Amino acid sequence: MKNHIPKIKALHTAIYKSIFHRNPPLTYAKTVQALDLLARLISDYPGDNDDWIYIGESSYVSLDSLLVAAYWHLSQWHSGQWSDEYRALSAIGEIFSPGMTSEPSRGDSEYDCYKALDAMARREAGLPVYSFYPLVLR
Repeated sequence: MKNHIPKIKALHTAIYKSIFHRNPPLTYAKTVQALDLLARLISDYPGDNDDWIYIGESSYVSLDSLLVAAYWHLSQWHSGQWSDEYRALSAIGEIFSPGMTSEPSRGDSEYDCYKALDAMARREAGLPVYSFYPLVLR
């Protein structure tokens, strides 16, 4: 087993930028593949050392929030067990178990990430994208 922290940090950054920036470095399909690789690297992380948990702690979406949001998003967007989305969902399921929880709720970074992934998937599929930010009336 190797220490994959530099790769995990790089993937977190690329996925974060892809989800929340106007000109994403990765397409939706590449973001799904990156989520799959990210989960596999975390699963392969050696021993009981959980240094990866603190990655992205100072950004808007920490690594653990990203994984929770991605799990719920992919559970609703996969197109069967042979799809890349299902493969990524399965890889995330190796390190995150939702138990009796439900999808993220409004007001936290997991929800914003979940909705941003939804918007990214909708754009790539040619579907309408719905704004999830509240309107500010002046």
